[in-house]
Amino acid sequence: MATMESTKPTEQREDERNGSRCSFVITGFGPFAGVPNNPTSTLISCLRNNKAQLLEDGVHIRETHILDTSAEAAKFEIQGIYSRLCSDKLNKDGDDKSYDCSTNDVIVMLHLGVNYRGKKMQLEQCAYNDATFRVPDNNGYQPQQICILGNSSTFGQCLRTTLDLNEICTELQQQGQSACCISQDPGRFVCNYTYCLSLDQCQSVNDSLEKNMQQSTKQLVGCHSLFLHVTPFAEIPEDN
Repeated sequence: MATMESTKPTEQREDERNGSRCSFVITGFGPFAGVPNNPTSTLISCLRNNKAQLLEDGVHIRETHILDTSAEAAKFEIQGIYSRLCSDKLNKDGDDKSYDCSTNDVIVMLHLGVNYRGKKMQLEQCAYNDATFRVPDNNGYQPQQICILGNSSTFGQCLRTTLDLNEICTELQQQGQSACCISQDPGRFVCNYTYCLSLDQCQSVNDSLEKNMQQSTKQLVGCHSLFLHVTPFAEIPEDN
């Protein structure tokens, strides 16, 4: 678990040296058709159990969530997470997850999903405004060629993470995590649905911060979003 600290991108480490606080909101998924035991649920549970040790290692996790694998649940949870960024509410664990818009706090939304056919961990560069589910989600919803962001948006629009995935992937590989790669295709199921919503909300947060920044203050990206597709544990063991 301590490797999360060492694999943070250079931009984040520089932000922290400049006095900002970097923290994580991490989501995973529960079971869905064909995947009765989702490894991301196990990973989230492991993070929760090791939260104190992670904090000692400098990794601040604000929230963790295991989402139902459905469009409705993803939309509800993503909207809730981002709505709390500028509030002073407390989460279920009593942790302060206020987001001080007057400081240079940096928050990374890390979304975990499983590629049940995957051979490597996939750092997803993009999400697409395209809900075309190959199978129904857990609510029986199976949209075909529907805009995730609403009818006023552009169908199929590509949204990209603000993180430098080339640098992250290189660092992981240098540390012996050779089974990782950058992907341009997160699929079109609930993983892509979640990532698209998150990237859109992330951009809105950053746009709002930019409008409120004083002209004499250096602008920092206040929020990043990243989707990581993991493999089944039979391919890459849990400890890795």
